[in-house]
Amino acid sequence: MNNNLKTIKKLVNAVDFRGKSLLSINDLSNDQIYNLFELALMLEPWNRSRVNLLDDKVMSTLFFQPSTRTRMSFETAMHRLGGLVISEANPLVTSSAAKEESLGDSLKVISKYANIIVMRHFDDISAREAVKFSESPIINGGFGHWEHPTQALLDLYTIWRTYGKVEGLKVCIASPDLVEARTGHSMAYGLARLGAKVSLASLKDKCIPREVVSKIEDLGEKVDEKYDFSQKSFNEFISGMDMVYLPGCSAPKGPEADKFKKIMDDYYVSFDTLNKIKLEEGRTISVTHTLPRRAGEMDLRIDDSEHQLYFEAIAYSVSLRMALITSILYE
Repeated sequence: MNNNLKTIKKLVNAVDFRGKSLLSINDLSNDQIYNLFELALMLEPWNRSRVNLLDDKVMSTLFFQPSTRTRMSFETAMHRLGGLVISEANPLVTSSAAKEESLGDSLKVISKYANIIVMRHFDDISAREAVKFSESPIINGGFGHWEHPTQALLDLYTIWRTYGKVEGLKVCIASPDLVEARTGHSMAYGLARLGAKVSLASLKDKCIPREVVSKIEDLGEKVDEKYDFSQKSFNEFISGMDMVYLPGCSAPKGPEADKFKKIMDDYYVSFDTLNKIKLEEGRTISVTHTLPRRAGEMDLRIDDSEHQLYFEAIAYSVSLRMALITSILYE
């Protein structure tokens, strides 16, 4: 175990992120991302057990929006590291936010209790403004429609573990609405920066925000944007990909829901398409989804096939988030 601890500390030093907050995937350099992946790989054996690296540390999870995977995987990761968790899953009802306490004051108070805070918030502008009041590092668990950096990191890690690389892979990020697909924004940054060939498929009037494309271009990278598919043309398009990445989208509720779901049909991933390419070309097109998914987003036969990576990513999410927490808190 002493040798393992030496290796872990060496990798933490390589990540070089102690005491820092992660708000955007762009807070990490490419080298830091790859070193984080190496640390996650080192911690994978403890995904289902425990390694007491942070037994004197406390994490607070503060979620102003519903979550299953992000909140529970962060909490699982902290427990696996030997730390403690204090969780607030409905702060607008059960915390002082219900008494109109400002988000800045809430974070300042919670940082007196916790060594690290994972927060999800519906308003990215308020969230980004409030984090400066915290005395502890904060991890963005999803801010508004802006970014969800750790979801992108775990999906990039899943690609790296599956293919052994990210560079050169052809990846399509697809959703009828890429305006509100915050994970798609983070993933576009990460994929482009790590050298993947990125295509963005959406409705033209719901394309990814221009600031995302501009920032990618400022980094010397590029993405290819394609618009307004039919189900047939979409499946023809993804036939040339190595992976289809579905970041989900904010389908409206109420009377507009059925109309929007019909639009989603045009971005339906067919198992027959994937199977045809496998039989004719011997290539496996992987499909992943950030989950939760809605009925009709994809052919459910993919679930039990070699093309499926979305459930595989769930296990990888624990070790990746273990690595991130460790890189911030381990001394």
